[in-house]
This record gives sequence, C-alpha cells and structure tokens, in this order.
Amino acid sequence: MRRKEETRENFQVMELRQKCEELRQIKEKLEKSEAMYRFFAENSVDAMWHLDNRFQFVYVSPAVQTILGYQVEEIVGRSLFSILTPESGSEVKGGYSQVAYLQELKQTWGSSTYTVEAIHKDGHHIWLEVTVNPIFSSDNRLMGYVGITRDISERRKNEEVIYHYAFYDSLTNLPNRRLFDAVLEEAVSRKAQFENSFAVLFLDIDGLKKVNDAYGHTAGDLLLQVVAKRLRHTVRHKDFVARLAGDEFTAILSGGGDSSVAGLIATRLIENCCRPIVIGGHRITIGVSIGVSFFPADTDNVANLVHYADQAMYRAKKLGGSRYNIYEDGSVVP
Repeated sequence: MRRKEETRENFQVMELRQKCEELRQIKEKLEKSEAMYRFFAENSVDAMWHLDNRFQFVYVSPAVQTILGYQVEEIVGRSLFSILTPESGSEVKGGYSQVAYLQELKQTWGSSTYTVEAIHKDGHHIWLEVTVNPIFSSDNRLMGYVGITRDISERRKNEEVIYHYAFYDSLTNLPNRRLFDAVLEEAVSRKAQFENSFAVLFLDIDGLKKVNDAYGHTAGDLLLQVVAKRLRHTVRHKDFVARLAGDEFTAILSGGGDSSVAGLIATRLIENCCRPIVIGGHRITIGVSIGVSFFPADTDNVANLVHYADQAMYRAKKLGGSRYNIYEDGSVVP
C-alpha cells in the first residue's frame, strides 16, 4: 500500500516537473518574442503604439521622436486627438462612429488605414499613414488599439506636385481644362455643391494676337498671367475659374443661376480686365468677351452648357467685344 502511494507521489512529482518545464519553455519563448518585438519596435523608423479605448496612448515606440519631435514620456497618457489637426481628428472620429454600433451587437471589426495630418512638436504639420488594429477581449469588448504610423510627408508632397502638374495650367496656375471638366461634371451630378443652380462663363481675350505680334509671345504670356490674376480676384471665393487653352478661360458661378448675379460678375470681370496693363514699359489695353449659360435653366448636359456659353461668347465678339452675352432658349441675346 505504501509502495503504491510512493509511486503515485513520484508520478505526481514528475508530472509537476514536466508542467514546470513546459511553463519555463513558454515563458522563455514569450520573453524571446517580447525581446524581438521590443527590438523591432525600438529600432523601427515607423512609430508603433498602443491606445486604450478612450484613444489615449498607453505605449509608443521611440520613433515618435523622429516623426513628431516628442519624447516617449511626452506622448504616453495623451489623447490621440491632441496631436492631430481638427480636420484629421474629425475624420478618425467619423471612421470610428461608422463601426461603433458593432460593439452593441458584440461584434468585432478589422484593421483600417488612414492618411492623417498631425502637428509636430515645433508646430509645423506633417502627413502620416496610420494602420490601426482594434484589440478585443474574449467576449468581444473593445479594449483599445495597436498600430503603426509612418511619415509620408515627402510622398504626399510628390503626389501634390504630380496632381498640380496634371490639373493646373503651368503658365497661369489656374485649374486646367481637365479639372474644369471634372468640377463641372461634379456640379451637375451633385447640384447641392453649387446651390442647385449656377452659371457657366466662357471668356475670351480681345486683342491678345495684336500683343503677341507687336511685343512678342513673352509679353503675351505675361498678359495672360495678369488676366488670370484679375479673374481669380474678381470672382467670389466660392466660384471656380479655369484656363482652357490659349486666351480662353471659363468660370463656374456658384448660386449664379439668374442673369442678374451672372451679369453683375461678368460686368466686373470685363471692367477689371480692361484696365491698362504695363508690360516691359508698354501700356497695353485689351478687352474680354464673355458668354453665359445657366444650369439647369438652359440645359442639364455638361457639354451643352459649355457649348452654349461658347456660342454666346462669339455673339459678344461679333457685337464688338468687351461685353457679355447670355444664351437663352436656343439663341443668344444681346
């Protein structure tokens, strides 16, 4: 009987030792894994971080100093939104609000990636790409977030240069035909963007050829730049001005769906563009002919809106130039 008890005790001791060895190995693996994670986190050029469920930093890797200028201890305990611009903070909150209802259903969601604008410690703004992974408990309660952040300011700058090259006129720095077409399409498809009605203006400079012939194309280019500035400064902030090609410009007047508003702005454009311009010591006077069409009164077709305004502009030229003309009911009126 005693021998059986000793055998059982020996077996239990052996089993306990085996369990201890297994736990030791697990601990060793965890320590190695933690050491490796800490090594990567502390040596990565990207910042790794942990937020609690109130969006406060629990942990942040040393790369935060390179990216944002803060020491680790200056970030831990702070709210994520204290380092984001208000616009980016609203975007992040909006993204969370779209999935927050899943918590009530005891459901989880996956990772997401944001491009956000953050405020560096010295005050300048930088662009960050942030990958966020939510952390859930065993019963699917949101515990917080972990993620990686990298500085993409240089990439963003390059993208902006490419965008500007593709959608802006290199001479006048106004939007080009491609961007004008896109904005007009958007305005027609989403009427609310331009307060349901708007006017399209087609503008052509009277006398540019004479300037080119008399003073050269360099003077003509300078003239176009002056005209572009005057157009941009004459229209309202909510309006849109573009250069199509050569001496042709267009404008979209938000909420200018009646002739009185469009006529007032067209008159101001003509008056401002007709003021003398001094280029290379030469006093130059030009004119501007403008055609006007209205959405949706004339048409809800993008191509027709531009065509009608173009037709009305040519009518203004035939009438002597330096005036505006309105397209109306399939015809142009003086």
